[in-house]
Amino acid sequence: MRTLVDPTDDPGVDDAHRRGRILWALATCMATKGYQATTIADIAAAARVSKTMVYAHFRDKEECLLELYSRANDTVLARVHEAQAEARTAGLPWRDRLRAGIGAYLGTLADGPAVAWAALVEVQAAGRPALALRRRIIDRYVDLITDLAAELAAQCPDEVRQVERPLVVAAVGGINELLLARVEQGAAEHLTEDVDAATAVVVGLLERR
Repeated sequence: MRTLVDPTDDPGVDDAHRRGRILWALATCMATKGYQATTIADIAAAARVSKTMVYAHFRDKEECLLELYSRANDTVLARVHEAQAEARTAGLPWRDRLRAGIGAYLGTLADGPAVAWAALVEVQAAGRPALALRRRIIDRYVDLITDLAAELAAQCPDEVRQVERPLVVAAVGGINELLLARVEQGAAEHLTEDVDAATAVVVGLLERR
């Protein structure tokens, strides 16, 4: 889970190791108590730092959650792009290319169950800035699928159709609900078991009949 939110390689972050511990601590506290009930004292205790140190890095709990959510999704999207590039280089069929990207997405979330909980559940309880960030991040996933769909339609016009963005938004929302159901059951580590179902949603959207 720590690798999902670890800012160590970010040259713009001072004291990156301790900052990463604070982000990880927020995720674990939320997985146990929820966002609303988690306090700065809880985060400090879980991170093994003082409350003063938490405030040295983050203005408040909301700012900490926003960075947690943003960094986690940056990591997930980077791994999806890597998987797509590898599948493209390997010359995989278009359905397998889709599955590779979706597998990377779910696999990365499954590696950090507490972060998956934060990203899929707790961010919706954290106020308007968090909801606005969630919308921007969802748009990034929609853009990813829309761009890939256009690429595949150009390469395989007899098998893949062009799709309008609202349809991709609907597909992403459906997959999000699929994952949310798994996470709400306390089984985020088993998210990879939903790869086939999530892939079927996107294949069904793109497949020319």
